[in-house]
Amino acid sequence: MHKINLLTLDFNLLVVLSALLEERNVTNAGEKIGLSQSATSHALGRLRQVFNDPLLVRSPKGMVLTPRALELVEPLQKILLNIEQLVQPTVFEPKTAQGTIHVAASDYSVVVVLPKILKLVCDNAPHLNLECHHWGSDILDNLRNGGIDLGLGVLNLPQPSELKFQTLFVEDLVSVVRSDHPITQTDVTIESYVAWPHASITIPNSPASPIMHSPIKHVDNALSDLGKRRVMLKLPHFLAAPVIVAQSDLILTLPRRIAMLFANYTNLALLEPPIELGKYDYMQFWHERCDYDPQHIWLRDLIVSQIQGL
Repeated sequence: MHKINLLTLDFNLLVVLSALLEERNVTNAGEKIGLSQSATSHALGRLRQVFNDPLLVRSPKGMVLTPRALELVEPLQKILLNIEQLVQPTVFEPKTAQGTIHVAASDYSVVVVLPKILKLVCDNAPHLNLECHHWGSDILDNLRNGGIDLGLGVLNLPQPSELKFQTLFVEDLVSVVRSDHPITQTDVTIESYVAWPHASITIPNSPASPIMHSPIKHVDNALSDLGKRRVMLKLPHFLAAPVIVAQSDLILTLPRRIAMLFANYTNLALLEPPIELGKYDYMQFWHERCDYDPQHIWLRDLIVSQIQGL
């Protein structure tokens, strides 16, 4: 059996072969693919060696295909089509795309960011689903193995990293109190601010996750410098906080965007803290293996279009 070492085969010869099988003329085949007559003739000689067959032979009516060449016509067309599809970039069509996008998101992300994203996904990619995953210490592993497509949150990540990230907006911190709280009737001073009891959202420590950072911990660290602040209530999540604060004298300090949402839907007023609590970048981040994926690029661009500058 005549064996071919694929490592020594010039796959450009397949393009020449396709033209020869179609034109059945060396000169015409060369003109079709931009080769000279001599280069095409040389390529035909190499093809005859590869296939151990003359492929094209002279006849009174011109060049004709051998039985072996006739056998090659259909499979060669399929091979060249497959190669063309292989090297062409994947086209993502949102309207027909199906599947599930997996997003790691904190409570903050689900409340502040997700509604805007969800509407656009529904409008532009009606067959795609979204699944939110717990914001835990396994985020990096899930990004690596494909369990999560995208993370939305705050990063504390040394460089260099296998993660890619993009800042969506800059967030700062503000307090909320019930709308008729006595502190809203006067100028807020450090003394009056710490005189009232405070509530705090507690985030469990995640020493196994170097990428995670909690803005709530940043609040606690900044306000701890006040010394006399009394944290009367600690809550493990955001959901109950606005309901409790709206019915008490507690002061709760939160990222501004979620505080504004709480104030819109409950009996709460925004209260500017009497000290600077700093700002932080809110980001979307992903594993480098998804950097050029068309669906992933579409999702990231969609998020930026609605969220950046929020």
